[in-house]
Amino acid sequence: RGWFNSEGLIEVAGPADVADASAVLDEVGKRAAEWRADAEAIGMVGVSYGGGLALLGAAHDARVKCAASLSGWGNLTRALAGQAAPNQVWFDILMSTSILVGRPDPQIHAMWESLVSAVVDPAANVDPLLAWAEERSPEAFAAKMCGRRLPVLVSNNAQDELFVSDAALMLRQTLHGAGCRVQLLINQGVHAMAELPSLAGIGGLVAHQPVWDE
Repeated sequence: RGWFNSEGLIEVAGPADVADASAVLDEVGKRAAEWRADAEAIGMVGVSYGGGLALLGAAHDARVKCAASLSGWGNLTRALAGQAAPNQVWFDILMSTSILVGRPDPQIHAMWESLVSAVVDPAANVDPLLAWAEERSPEAFAAKMCGRRLPVLVSNNAQDELFVSDAALMLRQTLHGAGCRVQLLINQGVHAMAELPSLAGIGGLVAHQPVWDE
C-alpha cells in the first residue's frame, strides 16, 4: 500500500495494510477454482517490510495456516530504537525510498520525531508513539496468532543492523511461549541476503524448512 502505483499511503504495516492482506485472501477464496488454489492451505510470506506484514496478516486472519517472516521484525519500537538509540540511518533509507517510489504517510515522520524527542527528554509523552508502534508489532498479537498453534518460520541474519538477530530470538521466544510452532534461522549475511535466493526460486536454506510441510 502506497508503494509504486498502488493506492493509499505507506503506513509501515498499519491497519490498512493488514486489511489489504485479508482482501487478497477474499479474492483467493472467490477464484480458488480458477487459480487452482487450496483456500484451506494458505500461507503468508514476506521479506523485510513484508516479513512483519506477513505475521500481522496471519495474526488478524485465521484463514492463514502458516506464516514466514524473512528479515522482518517482531517489535517495531525495538527495531527502530533498540536500547533507546534511534536508528537514524535506516529511518533515512525508509523515508528516502518511500518518497522516491511511493507516498509516505506524514504520520511516519511525526512518530519518528516523537521517538527522537523521547530520547532527549525522558518526560516527553510517548503514549501515541507506543500505541502506533504496538499496532504494527507482531509480538503484540502473539496470543491471537498462536492460539491456533500457527506454524511460523522466522529467518534473520547475523550481520543485519536493521532487524538484529537478538530481536529475532526475542520474537521466537514470544511466539513459542504463546503456543506457536516456531522454526528460527539465524543466517550469515546482512539484511535479506540469505532469504532473497529462496524468494527468487534459485534455492537456499530458507526454501527447505519443515514449516512448509505443515
